[in-house]
Amino acid sequence: MTGAGYFKEAPDVPDVHQAAHSSWNERIRQLHRWLAILFTLTVIVNFAVMIKGPPSPWITYSPLGPLFLLMGTGLYMFALPYLRKLGDQA
Repeated sequence: MTGAGYFKEAPDVPDVHQAAHSSWNERIRQLHRWLAILFTLTVIVNFAVMIKGPPSPWITYSPLGPLFLLMGTGLYMFALPYLRKLGDQA
């Protein structure tokens, strides 16, 4: 036998730990997307109500909840590459 056929590649063994992280990260990304939609809708409702007059405080502050959750998920996703590099060095 000659060439590339002689050497067999090692079989891919799934890493359960890596799969759990991948699943968790995908859930965070999906949550972030839905929070972005919710935030956008609350801002649109806020502006629509402002056309009729001054809105009540609960409508004015309704975008803050999704915004803070967006900040948390966004910072998590922002930090992921740096945390992976730290984990690879250890």
